[in-house]
Amino acid sequence: MSPIDYLFIVNPKSGNTDKSALESNIDSACNAHNRKYTILYTTGVNDPEKIKEKISISNPKTVVACGGDGTINLLAKLLLDTEVSLGIIPLGSANGLANELDIPENIEDSLLILMENTPQPMDVVVINDEHISLHLSDVGFNANMIQDFENNGERGKLAYAKSFFNSLSEKEATDFTVELNDQSFEVTAEMIVFANASSYGTGAIINPDSSMNDGFFEVIVFKPIPMGDLVSLTFSSFFGDINNSDFVEIYKTNSAKIRCHTKELLQIDGELMGEVSEIKVEIKKAAIHILAPSNFQ
Repeated sequence: MSPIDYLFIVNPKSGNTDKSALESNIDSACNAHNRKYTILYTTGVNDPEKIKEKISISNPKTVVACGGDGTINLLAKLLLDTEVSLGIIPLGSANGLANELDIPENIEDSLLILMENTPQPMDVVVINDEHISLHLSDVGFNANMIQDFENNGERGKLAYAKSFFNSLSEKEATDFTVELNDQSFEVTAEMIVFANASSYGTGAIINPDSSMNDGFFEVIVFKPIPMGDLVSLTFSSFFGDINNSDFVEIYKTNSAKIRCHTKELLQIDGELMGEVSEIKVEIKKAAIHILAPSNFQ
């Protein structure tokens, strides 16, 4: 079969976005730019195998994730070290990676990004030799907040805000052993982040000097934060000034190992991975190619 331009993978359960016009939007954009395409919907049953088969049959130049960060992560893992690029139409609840890449949530605008840009190399963070992270992964407060979010059954940014405040009342610090390339230390922290990017989907900037194609990632340690200082820290995060906080330490590295003195919940790109006692983190440089605006770096 001759190659097609796009294979759109649609997660119908992602976020609370209205998807009723998605197919017509895709058809209009592809026809206007003379692009060939096909669409596959995920079902939650054997999706990786079905997608791999569809890629083999349709031979697309680009596979487009129409969903949230979990859908993007699923496709990225299938496209590692291939010539097939990854595109994004953000339809999730937080859309953290899309926000990072300046890909708009408006479907028609995000389709234009696909049509008008060329693929660019992007690093991937490998966790415990089996999972990958394109965006942000962590143990501690944020992972617990995501668990609350999933348990409350709601979707959207308002639901995230509710889970944030629910988790605040239960936040606690844990002891960790952190091993980086050239150092090892003990730390008490409420959260440790493994960052390939700069900010969460909420817009909170936790890694102001990040780059997604420099061959490094950042380990960000959030020390115990008194409730009285939390407001100022949150304010600083939205203005990209968090690296000046006494409660935050940022380490640039290409490998790390974290030992949790008590088991901690791990989340990767917004998806819960269960409790872990050890996390091994490495960078895989330029492992995928992604379609994003030309100012991506």
